[in-house]
Amino acid sequence: GSDTKFSSANTIGAFLNGEYLTDYVGNYYVNMIEDSTIWYLGTVNHGVSYKQAKYIDVSMSEYTASTESKVGLLRFGELMSGQFISPSSVNHGFSYWLITSFNNVDIMRYSYWNGSSNPLNLSEVSGIKPSLNLKANVIITSGDGTLQNPFQIALDE
Repeated sequence: GSDTKFSSANTIGAFLNGEYLTDYVGNYYVNMIEDSTIWYLGTVNHGVSYKQAKYIDVSMSEYTASTESKVGLLRFGELMSGQFISPSSVNHGFSYWLITSFNNVDIMRYSYWNGSSNPLNLSEVSGIKPSLNLKANVIITSGDGTLQNPFQIALDE
């Protein structure tokens, strides 16, 4: 799309909150996801604190613009940046879009597999790592959270 402000209606947001949930996640897990989460839409330029991804200034006194949706994307500086398998392995999606935009109308940020982050034109291709919040009554039923033995989850009714 052409809009750097994430929402459930723009290209990536519409995919994540529509087709991704119905065709890739399925009802069993969709029911475990919070219906609405606030996603902060800060912009971060080169050499600016990652705190700008959520706050208007680095004093962290006022939030940036936000939107609400069921599924969003990671912000610049959030957990998991740089914690993915390198591109020399089986995983070919070695860079991914962030919800944090660069300070230009047609440029977003992406995170590379090693945790670095750079600007990227909207016309360029990158992967996505959906971000979501689980409901408070979701429990881990098995697994240790590793790639070989991932957590299995269920609703604790």
